[in-house]
Amino acid sequence: MGNRRPSPVAEYFGRLAATYGDGEYYGNRRRAVLETIAGEIADARDVLDVGCGNGAYLAKFAAAPGNRRVTGADLSIDMLLSARNRVGVKCRLLCADVSRLPFKPASFDLIFASHVLQFAADLDGVVAEIARCVRPGGVLVATGRREDTVRQMLSAIVGPDRWREYGEVIFQRAPRREAAAGPDDRYQRAFAKSGLRVEERAAPFTIQWVDIEEWIRIRWMPVIPEGERQQADAMLAEVAKAGASRSLRLHEPLILGMRDV
Repeated sequence: MGNRRPSPVAEYFGRLAATYGDGEYYGNRRRAVLETIAGEIADARDVLDVGCGNGAYLAKFAAAPGNRRVTGADLSIDMLLSARNRVGVKCRLLCADVSRLPFKPASFDLIFASHVLQFAADLDGVVAEIARCVRPGGVLVATGRREDTVRQMLSAIVGPDRWREYGEVIFQRAPRREAAAGPDDRYQRAFAKSGLRVEERAAPFTIQWVDIEEWIRIRWMPVIPEGERQQADAMLAEVAKAGASRSLRLHEPLILGMRDV
């Protein structure tokens, strides 16, 4: 097997394995997505959650009414261990790279990829590899934009100059998103190139400031160096004074790629 070092993405998210997806922000967003694709889930008998992380969506797929086989794949062993603790023996779990999936063609009725594609250096290649595994009549569902609306709100609260300082302290630890530099329709075009019929949906949800603060503490604080956390805490306290009474209506954009029969 050798001593292969984990990829930067796997290493980064492995540090978040215990808590990623917890809290009201992620919970509200997840409920909205599941409601929006409830019909596709109900129709699926073989489901793959690619980039499944610690199993927050996997548990929901396994618990949905009906009989289905649910598989989760992720690059991070730490995430997969957390997923196993969450889902028990209800799901099959594999360590796999999304660019080289260990499945036969046309293996799944529903493939779900939440916030995976923006990390793909070769977006067209990754989408083609996932699409290869979609059965005729099946669907690939992907989410993927960054939480820009939340960031825009924070910028509006504290002002652009102070926001740049926030970005340097709190939000600069994520692995590089290679696909983030492309045009807005890059995902749709990648789906179409892979022979999928494209449909777009939006999953609306509402959050309060307390949910945003919780999201920052769950998602970002664990990857901030210890020596900078006091400064980050002070920044959160500063913005909380201005943002405490605000709520935000968000939409998680979904792209569905249907494989025609």
